[in-house]
Parts: sequence; C-alpha cells; structure tokens
Amino acid sequence: MKKQNVKTSKADVKKAMDAIKASKDSKSSKMKQMFDLGLDVKQIADIMQVRYNFVYNVVSNYVRMNDIKVVQVKKQSRKDDIVKLYKTGKTNVEISKALKCNYNYVFRVVKEYREDHPMEAKA
Repeated sequence: MKKQNVKTSKADVKKAMDAIKASKDSKSSKMKQMFDLGLDVKQIADIMQVRYNFVYNVVSNYVRMNDIKVVQVKKQSRKDDIVKLYKTGKTNVEISKALKCNYNYVFRVVKEYREDHPMEAKA
C-alpha cells in the first residue's frame, strides 16, 4: 500500500526522514508521517525495524479514518516468473536454476499452466 500521487525528491525525503527519526513522536505517528512522504508499508517497516503487520495496521487505520487515496502495488508472483520463462522456451531445469527454486515446484507450475492453456502448450 502506497499513498497516491506523492511527488517528492529523494533529497527532500532524506531530510524529512532524518527529522522524523530524530523527533520524539510515537512510533505510530512516525509511521504516518513516513507514509505521507510516499513510502510504502514495507519500506516503513524496514526503516522502523518493526513488523510489517504493525505498520500495515497503523497505516490502514490512518487511511480509513482520513479517506486517503492509496495505490495497491501488486508484485509479480514467482508463478508468473516461471510461466514467463517457460514461454521463452526455457526448460524446467533452466528455470529452477535461474529463479533459485525447487525443480518440483517449477514442474508443477508448468504442468498446471499447460493444462490450463492447452492450445498454447502445443504451439
């Protein structure tokens, strides 16, 4: 989760981050300030050295209470990466080495993909 339409330079963010860290505000208050700067939940959790769930709860309550527009960032899953490499013609062994994951997992994902997309698999 990330605040929508936040445009700040890296230098401005760095200055603000130093000020936020130095302040005697509560952890929750600092998290809200960082979120307002445009940082996402994972970045805030890493900086504050707290659990992701704690930051997510604070930020989601803050967003809900103040009707703030947010952008949900969807990361590409490992399955998507496997299918993408499979489509380029890589073998299961090559895919498992490239992604550093278990061969059996790659085999299963490719098998499921081929079952769901029979016309593409034959081409």
